[in-house]
Order: sequence, then structure tokens, then C-alpha cells
Amino acid sequence: MSRRGELMGQLLEALRRTSGWSVAMSQVAAERIGVNTTDLHCLNLLSDGPMTASEMARRAGITTASVTGVIDRLEGVGYVRRERDSADRRKVVVTLLTERAAADVAPVFQPFVRAWRGAMDGYTDEQLELIAGFLGRTEEVFQSEVGRMRATEREPGRAAEREPGRAAE
Repeated sequence: MSRRGELMGQLLEALRRTSGWSVAMSQVAAERIGVNTTDLHCLNLLSDGPMTASEMARRAGITTASVTGVIDRLEGVGYVRRERDSADRRKVVVTLLTERAAADVAPVFQPFVRAWRGAMDGYTDEQLELIAGFLGRTEEVFQSEVGRMRATEREPGRAAEREPGRAAE
């Protein structure tokens, strides 16, 4: 195997492991905050600013029917506010209530952010730029693949339509 092939394998393996730890981190954080992981994911998305329910569903990779339940739960515990879109009354705009999130959610992640900052201290600005670019591309791949999976989830022979517990043949 070439050096490049070895490096690509190492990177893909590291991404796989990091993805697993990210899921574990989200589960533990959600438990500490008192929400489920999908709700926490949507809170994270809303930290980018208000968005419509359909935009939140798209960005979270969930159905529009599911996002209604997410919004109901998050509104019920005081993390979000929903309002009708002033331009299109059929749409709902969801806004993060930042004071509540800062009080309950931010403290759970502050140690993690401090640890990340410490881990990045040894990198030059150029290296950080490279890493940021790589992570941006990684995000694009995830977005594209979630969209592709959503578009093909109902195709015959797909795992989503197999009987529960039955392996692919």
C-alpha cells in the first residue's frame, strides 16, 4: 500500500472513531441537560440563529413530522420560542432562548471547549486553517450523505425496509 493509501486509511479510521465519540458525547450531554440527543442536536443548530421548522428538519436530517415533536419538547422546557414567519404565515420560525441555553446547556460543554482549545494550542495559524478547511469539507460530505440517504431510504432492498433484526442477505 502506498504512503497516501496508508494515510487515507488512518484518517478514515480516525473519523470513524471520532464520530463514535461524538455520538457518545452527545448522549451524555443530552442526559445531563435533560433532553434527548435529537433535541440537543437541534439546539446546537439553533445556536446559528433562528430558522424555520422545515430548515431545522433539513439541517438535522430528520423529517418535518419529527421536527414538530422536537419543537414541542424544546418549547415545553423553555429552550425555544416559535413564531409565525412574518413573510409567510404558513411557516414557523424557531428561535433559541439564549439565556436559558446559556444557563443549562453551555456549562455542560464549557469543559469540552476548554479541552479543545488546549488541544489546538500547539498548532500554527496555517495548520489551524488547514484543519478548519478539512472539517468544513467533512461537514459537506456529511450533509451530502445525509441528503443522499434520506432520498434513497425508501428504495426497495434498503436496510430501512428490512424486517427488524434481519441482516442483509
